[in-house]
Amino acid sequence: MTLFLFPYAGGNGNIFRPWLSRLPAWIRPVPLSLPGRGSRFSEKPVTSWPDAIADMQQQISGQISGRYAIFGHSLGAILGYEVAKSLMRVGRPSPMWFCASGCAAPACREWDDHWLSCPDEEFVERLRELSGTPPELLENIELLNLILPVLRADFHLSGTYEFAPEPRLRCPVHVLRGTGDDEVNEKEGSLEKWAEVTVSSDFSSTTIEGGHFFLQTSQDAVIHDVVTRLAMVREGRHEHV
Repeated sequence: MTLFLFPYAGGNGNIFRPWLSRLPAWIRPVPLSLPGRGSRFSEKPVTSWPDAIADMQQQISGQISGRYAIFGHSLGAILGYEVAKSLMRVGRPSPMWFCASGCAAPACREWDDHWLSCPDEEFVERLRELSGTPPELLENIELLNLILPVLRADFHLSGTYEFAPEPRLRCPVHVLRGTGDDEVNEKEGSLEKWAEVTVSSDFSSTTIEGGHFFLQTSQDAVIHDVVTRLAMVREGRHEHV
């Protein structure tokens, strides 16, 4: 089974590098990156949802040769969800399994379109609050100037997302939540509403120790959970409609 991996805002496919040697042979991981980061550093970051979806869909389309699943963390979960719907609209199959990690449901997103224009000081303070960027990087002006355009673009995408419920996925949906992920947990029903994006009644969730970036701080637990859930799909113990 091919597993497409969508990183969080500002991240690239390299954050999933440890997964490559730790997943069983029957799972083929495919880490993905938007323009402006990693091996695509020289490309201009995208700031519109149509462009982001089209870019990811182009990367994925040629690699769907059978069953596939999608895992996304934070912004990556929303992007993975939208790419899955886009693929379905052009006649491609629904993923066999979808996992939203550390992300409020699409119907619970809040509009915020000021991230491209706000002062650097305000943006950096927001990064400090999220605790996902090393403090030493936030103090390095030269490095900050390199990464801020990508981060601003991704935050803009996150803040300007508009939910459209159709088409609904036709697969089990699984949610990962962090025990201390205040960004998500404080929004009532923001995780449970992921159940509404699929026609399948197979919805599940796992709580992982950590804050918003539990993907990194509790990596072993995340990988174990993903492999366990995908094994259930492989063995037909999950409902795929």
